[in-house]
Amino acid sequence: MTGGEWLSVTQLKWRRFKGFLPLREAFRDQPCIYLQTDPHERILRVGESKDLWGSRYRGGTAYALEAALHGSGNLFFPAPAPIDESERKSLEATLIYDLQPTYNNEHKKYPPFRRREYAHSEVPSTLRSSA
Repeated sequence: MTGGEWLSVTQLKWRRFKGFLPLREAFRDQPCIYLQTDPHERILRVGESKDLWGSRYRGGTAYALEAALHGSGNLFFPAPAPIDESERKSLEATLIYDLQPTYNNEHKKYPPFRRREYAHSEVPSTLRSSA
């Protein structure tokens, strides 16, 4: 660090959801970072969204995702995330690089350009903080 810079740690306060539709309702109009896990809470994918009700998950997409997960036991773990898109995407890239989830294909080979330090709450059990 140089000059007056200081490194802030993003506190990720995870919540557990058994489906995507309840997660989407709980995080309406709220930016989040989310993890998709298997039933044993092993991370499969990391994602971020400014608004889970936006165009990406509008209409049938959210319901198709819910149907695909039906009976799988897979879980979602969202946490509130920075409203600033570049900060949120930096956090997503950092988590993908650190966690190496199976179903992310970007940000796994090289460290993020702007790394974000983070600390986790208790859930899910397979996580470790970067700070």
